[in-house]
Amino acid sequence: MTKLDAGQTKKERFFVKYKVSLLVLAGMLLTASTGFATVQYQSLKNKEGEIVYQVKPLKEEPHSKQKRSEEDILRFRKIFELEDKLLKNGEAALIYVVPHNSKHKAELRFKPAIFQNLSQLRGKIADKSITIPESVNGDYKFKQAKVFFRSVLDVNPPSAKEEAAIAEKLRKQAEESNKEYAIMPVEMSDQTFHISLEYKNGKDKIDVIIRSSGDNQPSMHYIDEKIDFKQQKIDVKGVEMLYTDYSSSHEIAWVYESPDKKQKHTYKIQANTDKVSKEDMIKIADAYLK
Repeated sequence: MTKLDAGQTKKERFFVKYKVSLLVLAGMLLTASTGFATVQYQSLKNKEGEIVYQVKPLKEEPHSKQKRSEEDILRFRKIFELEDKLLKNGEAALIYVVPHNSKHKAELRFKPAIFQNLSQLRGKIADKSITIPESVNGDYKFKQAKVFFRSVLDVNPPSAKEEAAIAEKLRKQAEESNKEYAIMPVEMSDQTFHISLEYKNGKDKIDVIIRSSGDNQPSMHYIDEKIDFKQQKIDVKGVEMLYTDYSSSHEIAWVYESPDKKQKHTYKIQANTDKVSKEDMIKIADAYLK
């Protein structure tokens, strides 16, 4: 079972912009309102009946339809190498490479911040509506977190003219230093768009993924139909959730909206089926709603 999340691997970061809240799931979606049933692509609604979470076929994912030029492929390959080499955890930067860059573009790259101390993590999260418990399912204790913060360029995007001016400045910097690249550090904000939490009980673990967005669009999730899995919509305290069984692992997902609808957090809990039961998964999700 392969699950691809925006901002994880080099290949994923190339084909899917990290700003987009996407999840690519391997499998065929089977759903029903009260149990497992016929094939269809599911969605979740809030209490007002508005769609907040939607599943579609992978072939409909916009970025998967885009064909990258050979120049872009080579340019991003070099950018990824520099990103891995030059950026530390929790840092962001604009990277300009000279080779394979006829359009003179700079790319914003970043690495997640790593936390192993729960108090420090909570202190860094500005949005206090995000729930980060000390433990889940009883004995599963917080182990670590990977947090993707939004850069100041995401919070206040530059205009096309400003972007071009920055790229030109970096181009000249690379030329003057006689290097094949130039890099400009970018400050991080205190806003997050992706949090990955790991809870452990011995060698067993439960993962909790939280994706945040400030728009009014549904959280989109795309499915590769090649591998079968079962999915069931359930109701927990009036909140619609999706429970998905992958045979060896399973997950449950739902969306929290702030009262003013300006902030949306998509929660996803993942665990192995032989260690954590479906009933346990529902109890974990239920605890987040208290």
